[in-house]
Amino acid sequence: MELNDFINIEFIRTFTGCITATILFVQFLKDLPFIKQMPTRYFTFIIATLNIVIATIFPNTIVEMIYLTLLNGIVVTYAANGNYDFGKKDNKLK
Repeated sequence: MELNDFINIEFIRTFTGCITATILFVQFLKDLPFIKQMPTRYFTFIIATLNIVIATIFPNTIVEMIYLTLLNGIVVTYAANGNYDFGKKDNKLK
């Protein structure tokens, strides 16, 4: 995978790729009110399991396309906002 490529399913099927996808989804979603109530390790387990299931059971399907679109959207969001600024609690538009 070249550095300028988006994340693809072959990368997600690797150990490093699955960890990367899990971290991205968890960090992006963990502040949602209904997820905030759940312990992070359980939410991480759910996301990790979904990553593995989608990468192995749904190759070349609409599910894979939607999954990769969401994941790459998170990557672009972090890149556009800056990881530090995005993670701050006070990131309201001014």
